[in-house]
Amino acid sequence: MATTSSPASRAIAARVLPSLATALTLSLAFILPAQAQEKSPDQRDAATARAEVIADLALWRRAGLDRSEPLNSSYSLQSTEYGAAQQEYQRLRASDEFQREVRKALAHN
Repeated sequence: MATTSSPASRAIAARVLPSLATALTLSLAFILPAQAQEKSPDQRDAATARAEVIADLALWRRAGLDRSEPLNSSYSLQSTEYGAAQQEYQRLRASDEFQREVRKALAHN
């Protein structure tokens, strides 16, 4: 079934369609770069991942967990010294210290 359009509807379409196309183009110009900048956790930058590992190790050492005796000795994971060091590590890891250590590690790369 063929439809015919009136001259008035063609005139309206001639004015609306270019504006609509321009709006769509501008919208995509802003949306696409924003989406390209977002990274999923699997796409993290290798340097950032390495810096996070270095930062985590620095906090682990700062908390004193590196000063524990080897596990094959009589040292108990339930000792008060180990428990205090573990709590300090968890506190540091949840604080802004972790991000400071990450930035420091990134600066050294």
